[in-house]
Amino acid sequence: MTIKPKNPTVAKIRRGIVALVALLVVVSVLLHRPEYTAVDEGGGPAEVPVTVAPEEESVGEGSLDWEYPPGWVDYSDLPAVEELGDEDQPGLTNWRYILVNGLDQSNYLRETYYPDMEEIEGGYYFQRRAAEDLRAFLAAARAEGYIVSISRTYMSYADQRVRFNGMASTIYDRGELTLAEAEVQVKEQGYYPGADEHQTGLAVNFVGEGGEAKFSTPVLEWMREHCWEYGFILRYPEGKEEVTGREAEAGHVRYGGQLAAEYIMRKGITLEEFRGAYEEDEEVVWEW
Repeated sequence: MTIKPKNPTVAKIRRGIVALVALLVVVSVLLHRPEYTAVDEGGGPAEVPVTVAPEEESVGEGSLDWEYPPGWVDYSDLPAVEELGDEDQPGLTNWRYILVNGLDQSNYLRETYYPDMEEIEGGYYFQRRAAEDLRAFLAAARAEGYIVSISRTYMSYADQRVRFNGMASTIYDRGELTLAEAEVQVKEQGYYPGADEHQTGLAVNFVGEGGEAKFSTPVLEWMREHCWEYGFILRYPEGKEEVTGREAEAGHVRYGGQLAAEYIMRKGITLEEFRGAYEEDEEVVWEW
C-alpha cells in the first residue's frame, strides 16, 4: 500500500480548526458552569450574601440645589411689576422711583420681571426709557478727559440666584456655619434673589482707569458731582448702610429722573428717604 504524503497546507488548516473548536468548548464551559455553592457544617448549602452594586447617581449642573430655607417666603410669588407707568404717571407709582432692596420683601422683584432694554455699549443693556440719559452721562465724563467704563448694568433674577448660591457655598466651605446659616448671612448682606436693583435695568456700575471703583477716584468723584444733571443718583452712599441695607458703593448709580435726582443729591439722602419724604408731603419734598 502506498501512503501519500500529507499536504502541509491542508494539515495547517485542520490544526487551526481543531484549535478553534477546542477554544469554543472551553469558553462554553466557563460561561455555563454552575456557581460555587458554599456548604455549612451540616453538609447542606450555606446562605451566601449577595452584593448588589449601587446604581450610579446622575450629577446635574450647578453646585447647590436651590431651596428656600425653612420658614422663608418664596418672594418670587409677589405680583409682577413690569407695568411701571408712563411718563405722566404721578407720585411714587412713576417707573423712575421703583424701589428694590433687601430690607422688605415687598421691595423684591419676582423671577418673571424683565425690563424693556437696549444695548448701551460693550454688551451692557439699560432700560430703554433712560438709555439716552445714560449715554449722555458717559459722553460728558469722557469729554472731560476721564476714562470711564461700565462694569455692570442689568442682572437677571437667575444670575442673582447663581450668585447667592455661590456666596453661600463659599461661606459654608469654611466649616464654621451650616448651609442654612450661610444663606441667612448672604441674605442679610442684601444679595437675596430679587433684592438687587440691577434687575430693574435702571442701575449701572462705573469703574475708572484700571478698573478702580473707590470713592477717592477722580472720575467717580466727578460723576457723583454731576450725575443728577443726567437723572442719576449715588445709590449707596457712605453712612447710609442701615437705610439702604447695602454697603457703600462708590461706582453704583441709579436712574431716577432729573427732578428727583437733583433733590436727592442736594439733600444728601437716599432713594428710600426720598420716597419716605414724598409719602409724608408731596409738596414739601420738592423744596430745597
